[in-house]
Amino acid sequence: MTSLEQLAELAATRAQLDDFGGDSWREGLEILVDTLETFPGVQESGRQFFYGMVADALWNRLRVVDYAKRHPEVVRERIERPLVILGMPRTGTTVASYLLDQDPKRRSLLHWEARDSVPPATTATLRSDPRCLARKEALDRAARAIEAAGQGMSHWEDADGPTECIFVQNQDFKALVWDAWMPDARYSNWLLGADMTSTYAYHRLVLQILQSQAPGTWSLKMPSHAVHIETLLATYPDVRIVWAHRDPFRATASLCSIQVQPKGMTLGAALDPKNIAPSSISQMRAHVERALRARERIGAHRFFDLHYADLLRDPIGEMRRLYAWAGDDLAPGVEQRMKAWLARNPQDRFGARPYSFEQFGLTRRQLEPVFEEYLATFEIELEAMKA
Repeated sequence: MTSLEQLAELAATRAQLDDFGGDSWREGLEILVDTLETFPGVQESGRQFFYGMVADALWNRLRVVDYAKRHPEVVRERIERPLVILGMPRTGTTVASYLLDQDPKRRSLLHWEARDSVPPATTATLRSDPRCLARKEALDRAARAIEAAGQGMSHWEDADGPTECIFVQNQDFKALVWDAWMPDARYSNWLLGADMTSTYAYHRLVLQILQSQAPGTWSLKMPSHAVHIETLLATYPDVRIVWAHRDPFRATASLCSIQVQPKGMTLGAALDPKNIAPSSISQMRAHVERALRARERIGAHRFFDLHYADLLRDPIGEMRRLYAWAGDDLAPGVEQRMKAWLARNPQDRFGARPYSFEQFGLTRRQLEPVFEEYLATFEIELEAMKA
């Protein structure tokens, strides 16, 4: 059996460091490890793959903590007026973040640097750092293999493109990304009630380190900021919130669909897709209800409502609306860069993975009470799909 202490020792040996910056990461990791070690039928290959990701996250955390100790000036970095995209998963947040990334005045959290954060790259080397190029080569090989196998992929990130804040927050082991591999809902149920203060403090520290050498106004995205929105607001009081909206029935089925592959690695043939739905529904409820309560408290004017259907129909028009709301200048050259990115990256670039309600034992009627208030509050364009 593998223990938390063994994983921590593995990361410490690799980093040649032993200060994890406190113990806030331990409780979540203890739940994850205990679940994988005690749940019946977990595949050894899936378990070891997961522990490899755990070791990577701990390794980066050790180095972040060490860098901050050796460069104490980074904690004086000011993170001002970040633009943060949140909402339910599967609502177009990736497209929006890539379009914003075309603006050189903005600063995205890039895929490669979230996982290998120190030493921070400079503005000139953000996309040419050897660590970025190595990650790009690895992802290019993966993309070719997926294409050759004829497998569709619902989500893709480029090594030098924007990623979700979840890949920083996972280093405090309070992040829904870990739940995607879990065979039951124990971790996600714990996380929905967890105190996220330490996680957002660590998130801020990583951003401070990164912007110390490559400054800019942060454009960030993570759907589950909506789940922890009060801690987001406490950490970044002047945050500008972009709430991404989509048909919640479609988004829920899509969330279930993207969990089939990681949970399948954990459970193999024993995976029953119908067991994915209950936890997904709980998470989706938290995404909408917590954001609605925050909106009531701080006012609708603090939110820009970005609708998935509108973004697909007129992405540049939606970006113009967003920039006007945020009080930012959308230069003609940036618009052209956005249009060029859209031309290079059509929807379903790597093919689509079909899914349906029936696959996960869901019905629209079952979900209607979950989203009744959300649908009454916003004019959401519903999408056709198998009932």
